[in-house]
Amino acid sequence: MQVRTVLGFSISHDASVCLVRDGRVLAAINEERYNRKKLTCGVPVQALAKIFEITGVSPSEVDFVALAGRETREEQPITNDLTFSDGSVAVSMRIAEWISKLPGGPSLLRNTTFIKMYSAVNAWLTQGKLRRFEKVLRGYGINAPLARYEHHDCHVAAAFYTSGWDECLIISNDGWGDGLCSKVAIGKGSSFNEVANNTFFNSLGQYYNYATHFCGFKKCYHTGKITGLAAHGDPSKTIEYFRRNIPWVESKGRYENRGKLFTKALADVHRAFQGIEPKHVAAGVQRHFEEVAAQMVRHYVRKTGQRKVALVGGVHANVRVNQVIAELPEVEEMYVFPNMGDGGLGLGAAYLGYAASNPETTKPCRLETLYLGSGYSEREIEELLVKEGIKFSRPADITSEIASYLSRGYIVARFSGKMEYGPRALCNRSILYEASQEEVNKWLNTQLQRTEFMPFAPVMRDVDAPEFLKNFDGKTAFTAQFMTTTYYVSRRCQEESPAVVHIDGTARPQVVSPNVNQEMYELLTKYKELTGRSILVNTSFNMHNEPIVCSPQDAISAYRRGNLDVLALGSLLVVNEQSRSDRIR
Repeated sequence: MQVRTVLGFSISHDASVCLVRDGRVLAAINEERYNRKKLTCGVPVQALAKIFEITGVSPSEVDFVALAGRETREEQPITNDLTFSDGSVAVSMRIAEWISKLPGGPSLLRNTTFIKMYSAVNAWLTQGKLRRFEKVLRGYGINAPLARYEHHDCHVAAAFYTSGWDECLIISNDGWGDGLCSKVAIGKGSSFNEVANNTFFNSLGQYYNYATHFCGFKKCYHTGKITGLAAHGDPSKTIEYFRRNIPWVESKGRYENRGKLFTKALADVHRAFQGIEPKHVAAGVQRHFEEVAAQMVRHYVRKTGQRKVALVGGVHANVRVNQVIAELPEVEEMYVFPNMGDGGLGLGAAYLGYAASNPETTKPCRLETLYLGSGYSEREIEELLVKEGIKFSRPADITSEIASYLSRGYIVARFSGKMEYGPRALCNRSILYEASQEEVNKWLNTQLQRTEFMPFAPVMRDVDAPEFLKNFDGKTAFTAQFMTTTYYVSRRCQEESPAVVHIDGTARPQVVSPNVNQEMYELLTKYKELTGRSILVNTSFNMHNEPIVCSPQDAISAYRRGNLDVLALGSLLVVNEQSRSDRIR
């Protein structure tokens, strides 16, 4: 049977669905955007319905279904205190902790053969959830064959098949999935081959979770705050603990946990750092993360001879780690798959399903766009504004109008075109503001009910980027479109745009090219004509602990609750006359 159309799913935390046809991604979305529950789990039923709406593909046209994960789970994310949102603990985690306390237990949990058996038992125990998933598919009229794929293979596939490289090194680093925390592979032609893996007992990502919990953050998606907090601390006060407990072992080509596991390890972290300020713990774990990741990449580049490196997995949501890797002289070019965490597994599964049936024609294609979600017509937006009783205008040139408001110090919430796929807002669902005011980080985060240590991200044109970002070149230019790495910034950037520069002199940019987002490129051009400045603040359009807005209704709700100045919905403009203050000139 010819397989043209593949649906890829992930039903664990940050559930997602992706549709690949003839080797191209037509749509990819995460369920959280529709049910408004961050990192939601389970079968992404709302996202599935939207996939068919976005692509125009009917359920009967689906040739194959690919599911990420041998262990078919529908569990909420395990938080940094190692419990689910209802306070329960995974049985598999309890079993692993019990094994780790046995004589020789740690050795068993490092053994790949044993872990495969452990994972197979977990897969068997979750068969009931697989049957429920199949029942949902049948309810949609999807009767295509179904296959499950290993967690890290899905990560690797997502990075390889969207890299555009015929040959490269792919490294997946995660908390854990299907018994592993890491996998290394070489991609070549239409497939990839595993070089090495590492079991969940040795998880580097989990140590970051332990540190996150120590610093007072309980939810698993708060690990990113540690990256920002780290710049305020002194790594020398705590780094030796992490070097001792989870060092890079060059002779084995892996990082290795020499401490405890899960709740025992968490308790040990709290004992070890009693009386130490959280910022120093954050600094220590962050610096150690960077060291180990660099050692790992250097080791496998030298071992394989592959100098183009694709990175994926939750560990590589850490933009400073990615910067350190990019700066290695051994690395020729770096790409970070933009939906690097488990939210991107569905796309990887879809590609694995497609490649299995089309090995002769499958090849990596550069990811052309991340605008792979829902879009809304002007008519839909206008009808909603009328229904809500909101006054609006229809400017002749919406980008010029937005640029004018930004040049006068207004906060502009932008809702435009198709929704971005992944954790970053890339100006189709973004809040924009001038970057010349350093104090904006405090008052706008407060207004959006956020507690952040990182500054806002900058958005700039690709032609301007070399003036503001050190070492911006072909090595990272592609991945910088997706806000997946940081750079040290120039003095000019620090002086002109202090709102987007972190205390350590870095920034996490979105670099816009006209072929990727023509509208935003034009807006930046017009803003520069008005002000002489090239950079704007780009922060995600959402309130604290909520997913990025998806629909016009979501946008109106966040706009009102955040008391923002201007809402630009497609080609329509709403101005909040009640938000005026001294900061608006």
